[in-house]
Amino acid sequence: MVRNLLLVSVLILGSSLAYSQPDFSGLWFPAFGPGAPQLAPATRELPFNESAQKLHDEYVASFDLSDDPGGFCIKPGLPRSIWGAPFPVEIVQTDGFINMLWEGYFQYRKIYLAGSPRPEPILHTGMGYSVGHFEGDTLVIETSYLREHPYMRRTPNSDDATIVERWNMVSLPDADGVEQKYLTNEMVLTDEKLYTEPVRITGSLRYSPDTPIMEYSCSESIYDEYLQERGLQLPDFSDLD
Repeated sequence: MVRNLLLVSVLILGSSLAYSQPDFSGLWFPAFGPGAPQLAPATRELPFNESAQKLHDEYVASFDLSDDPGGFCIKPGLPRSIWGAPFPVEIVQTDGFINMLWEGYFQYRKIYLAGSPRPEPILHTGMGYSVGHFEGDTLVIETSYLREHPYMRRTPNSDDATIVERWNMVSLPDADGVEQKYLTNEMVLTDEKLYTEPVRITGSLRYSPDTPIMEYSCSESIYDEYLQERGLQLPDFSDLD
């Protein structure tokens, strides 16, 4: 009898701990400036290796700000879409995965949670293949299978890049003393093809249930046509070690 009671107590405790993990579901909006969580400094100058620095310099010499891919509907993907300002993000969390939808460029991401069934990765994509696990209240996400992003002013990455994120939920008072809920992300990009050391990127979201996702329509083909008209060639990462 005592043994059975102990077993029941352990099961109840384990269930309670499992459900104490934070639920990131909801509508969120990028948070900046006063009142936003203060995170450790991000990398300010990208640590390009010699080969990548040469590609960067050639890119900057040929491409001006009017050539920015964002103006031509090229989806930024990770790590550039750490939150997707200035548009809202919707998160739906289940026991087995987390879905994210960005209004900006209508991007979609799935994060599989460890211990639940998931498919094997097949293709390199803008958001990559992400698997997360909880370390206490922190969600740690490891991402691989990222598609290369050769736009050298936009934190480029090769298809060898990997990312580790750490999500946390925090509450902070606003100027009126009202508690506001924030989701913070501390991201580390590792890409030895391009960088001599990992690149640190940080961002925060503020819970914003009254900011719904609106339709965002774009097309990538116009940028390819534009580059052809200008005689511009994007950097080729295939020859990098």
